[in-house]
Amino acid sequence: MKRRFMKKKIFLLIVLFFGLQILPAQSEYTLELVDRIWFDSEIWPNGDTTGGSDVWGYTAPDGEEYALMGVMDGIAIVRVSDMEVIDIVPGPTEGFYYYNRDIKTYSHYAYAVAQLTGTNQGLMIIDLSPLPDSVRFVGSYINGSDTLSHNLSIDTATGYAYIVKQGGTGFRVVNLADPENPEDVITVSVPLSINDVYARNDTVYVGEYFSGSFSIFDLSDKENPQLLARVDVPNPGLVHNIWPTDDGTHIMTTEETAGKTVKMWNIEDMENIELVGEYLGVNSLAHNTHIMGDFAYISHFTAGVTVVDISDPTNLIEVAQYDTYPLNDNPNYRGCWGAYPFTQNGMVFASDMEGYLTVLQFTETNTSVFVGGPEQIPNKVVLHQNYPNPFNPSTQISYNLPEDAMVNINVYDLMGRSVRTLVSSNQIAGYRSVRWDATNDVGELVSAGMYVYLVRAGDYSQTKKMVLLK
Repeated sequence: MKRRFMKKKIFLLIVLFFGLQILPAQSEYTLELVDRIWFDSEIWPNGDTTGGSDVWGYTAPDGEEYALMGVMDGIAIVRVSDMEVIDIVPGPTEGFYYYNRDIKTYSHYAYAVAQLTGTNQGLMIIDLSPLPDSVRFVGSYINGSDTLSHNLSIDTATGYAYIVKQGGTGFRVVNLADPENPEDVITVSVPLSINDVYARNDTVYVGEYFSGSFSIFDLSDKENPQLLARVDVPNPGLVHNIWPTDDGTHIMTTEETAGKTVKMWNIEDMENIELVGEYLGVNSLAHNTHIMGDFAYISHFTAGVTVVDISDPTNLIEVAQYDTYPLNDNPNYRGCWGAYPFTQNGMVFASDMEGYLTVLQFTETNTSVFVGGPEQIPNKVVLHQNYPNPFNPSTQISYNLPEDAMVNINVYDLMGRSVRTLVSSNQIAGYRSVRWDATNDVGELVSAGMYVYLVRAGDYSQTKKMVLLK
């Protein structure tokens, strides 16, 4: 059972014992839904639904936040304030089971790699300076036959990209001094199969996937890489990604294997790296971790996003969670692929393999809690993407009302014909939802296909698309 359910039980006991009263001020953390959209995905013969992969972010000079997500057709650029899809830059789509793409930014450019062949394969270069109206695809950089990659990292302090070599036999060092014309400097061979790299201030951290180990390199002299350390993880799984703390004294590693903990390592002494802390999430299967300040933001597949307090590296504490994949918590390769926290407003961008981009708000609150008090009220109108989507036989549409309003929710086909009126009433402020069972206004099942739902609340109106499968 998830921790949040336990918290609810404790909360009820407090109410029963004390009745209605003011509790003392306390520090709490919340991870709440802001908005969600869905991109086309593909259902494979084995039943997997894939189309979404990694997610990154970009803060424009005017402060506008953008999410950059790997989707089935390429790289989607989404303006977060209104969840408008500015563009989808076509990328390769052939040759791999999952549409895995990895994206990073440098200056006003986005760079993306994929383990796929086809359109724009190689290192995709996207100029973000034309935002908010558009982006410009510069082209793809190809170094010989080395076109496929699982992951890249950009050392923004030095202007070098580090790209996992095709086949995972090492990583390429690429100079971005001319951002539109990258240039390979050297390839660092690793005698082990690697999955992920992270670079900061000429230090490169490498997850050696099948080997159950990780390594750390000094790349201050690009022509003469130095291996600083190689560590065998005890009783290892598939060592996936690595991320250092802001001060560089510790690193966190994930293992893409059920039952394996997320691990914290003290690396102050490179000759004696110590395992000092461990954390096991709800579904015991973590994918990626990113660290900002005192918190690690972990994409936890079917458990969604978990936020872990790492202020004490020896005592890792989960402080917030949002389940982007509520169907189950089985330790399977479903659900949340990436969680990007490096925004200026506390938002977290989460990407799901099923094609969802979810925007969350991470907040620390220090408030007095009124037990038995009124329902929390959202601060703005938000229409969320229906879930699940695609769906069969039913789906849920959620929306936020900051004030009492007349609400109308209608479903239309692509010809604009009214199919079903789901809501037509005055509603009080709060978090609301309605379910559609794929029937029309006379109770008949409708045919499979794409539908549009329109929400009107006061002066607010918005539409979103949904897909019914049969």
